[in-house]
Amino acid sequence: MNKSFDADVIVIGAGLAGLRCAQVLTANNLSVLLIESNDYVGGRLRSFAVDGYIIDQGFQLINPSYPELIQSGVLKEFDLRTYDPGIEFRENDSRFTLSDPRAGALASLQGIRKSSLPFRDILRIGKVLAGSYLSPARQLMQREDTDTFHGLRAAGISENTIRTFFQPFLRGTFLDDELATSWNYARLILKSFAKASPGTHPEGIQALPQAFARDLPLSSVLLNTKVTRISENKVSSTNGDFSARAIVLATDGSSAAQLLPSTPPQWRSQTTWWWSAPKQTDSSALRIDLSDRLLCSALDISSRAPERSPKDCSLIATPMIGNQPTLELEQRARASVAHLYEINVEQVQLITTTIVEKALPALAPPFAPKFVNKNGTVFCAGDYLESPSIQGALHSGAKSAHAVRAALHSSHRSAMFDDPA
Repeated sequence: MNKSFDADVIVIGAGLAGLRCAQVLTANNLSVLLIESNDYVGGRLRSFAVDGYIIDQGFQLINPSYPELIQSGVLKEFDLRTYDPGIEFRENDSRFTLSDPRAGALASLQGIRKSSLPFRDILRIGKVLAGSYLSPARQLMQREDTDTFHGLRAAGISENTIRTFFQPFLRGTFLDDELATSWNYARLILKSFAKASPGTHPEGIQALPQAFARDLPLSSVLLNTKVTRISENKVSSTNGDFSARAIVLATDGSSAAQLLPSTPPQWRSQTTWWWSAPKQTDSSALRIDLSDRLLCSALDISSRAPERSPKDCSLIATPMIGNQPTLELEQRARASVAHLYEINVEQVQLITTTIVEKALPALAPPFAPKFVNKNGTVFCAGDYLESPSIQGALHSGAKSAHAVRAALHSSHRSAMFDDPA
């Protein structure tokens, strides 16, 4: 490395995209300086303790089927506790279950037959789920795209079934009530659901970025440092100036647009109420209330990670689309939890409320992952360039790392040929 540089590569932002980028670069024997404005790694993935409960900033689960997560190797010693693969839908006094699609498309839809959905639509739902599961991801991405609502209609599923089944099922993943999200991306999500069950860690969602950080030298991570300006090989920050052969801007899309003027992404926000309830049994599946669709879902987090709540209590997370949790909405959410878990409303106690203004970047069709190289030595990474998911952030970070490595290798070879010695 040229001694005039502080590192081979400066990565700005220690969210998943920046951490994965730094991990790949470090594994390829490049020195990295990872700069983060917060006092922790993880970006939007953060956990904290409240009265004996471990709360996440927002509601997120970890899907172990994500290809980039598998490729990273961090899951090998990661204590991931997966939930039941089925989803329980409850409407008034009736209920039906979408069970594990890996048991077979028709078998997985037997529970849905208890619903009021037309049998013709049930078969078409099975065809959509099976097609998403069996098709290679690259093939799903290359198809002509539309939004999810019209993609389902084109698959022959009635509008009533879309509103009754798919909209409650997918809205929590997309934070999108209208199903305006890319249909090609939706099929990738259905594929990931079919391949593995999502889970959590006993220390919360922040355990995931911390696992990536453990692959990095301690001296390579600089926290509490806000970057104010970047140029071709230089970064100015509240902790001074740093230089490198290449720079990767791995912040969220809005922060990136401030440092490198561009159009920021549209964001979807999320509110999550975190509830304490008497210890539940047989409660490790996601539940959706069709009687009152305020909540995206409800999940007993402690059913698989009892370390996250006091011994005699369950920790139940209930996300909602939006960022304005009024007292009236809170009361509706409490009533929905009582209905879903068949307990008295008085037994449902609010622990805290988390609001994430920039929870997910919106992904309208067409789904077209991007690669950004601003001027030869400045690269960009983030889920807003790929897909609004853990997989999207990680893959974007890895893709930028490989591009940086190739660029530095190319510049090194050019310097060797230009050297008169």
